[in-house]
Amino acid sequence: MELCREVRQYHTDILGGYFAEQDDAFEQSGFLATLEDDRMTALVAEEGEEINGYLLAEKKYSPYLREPNVVHISNIGVKKGLRGKGIGKKLMDALFEMCKAEGVDEIRLGVFNKNTVAYKFYERYGFEPFEQRMSIRLKEHTV
Repeated sequence: MELCREVRQYHTDILGGYFAEQDDAFEQSGFLATLEDDRMTALVAEEGEEINGYLLAEKKYSPYLREPNVVHISNIGVKKGLRGKGIGKKLMDALFEMCKAEGVDEIRLGVFNKNTVAYKFYERYGFEPFEQRMSIRLKEHTV
């Protein structure tokens, strides 16, 4: 749960008060549900018994697409002191290998616009902007 907390803090630092405080019990139950779901893939970078990084991805079959086998990366995180040392690359490379072996047509992900480090990381893999999601905070909105 410590790594989840670090990743949450990283995003909080980038986005300000967007995220709630982490609820460890909720976070743990979510991870357990992920591990039990056949559509989900959890890749872990370990050294001994220490988890240094993880990648969570979901297989989706989208019959309305010409190439319907899609994997969506829902989360990728690396320990703060180990970022930029190739752990994320190893996780992403492993996912690409798995997807190619399983006949996946496309890998998708979402990234916050302000997360420029992650954005550049994904661009190096060839990810391109595909869809823009927009948001408005109603508390701050005036008509």
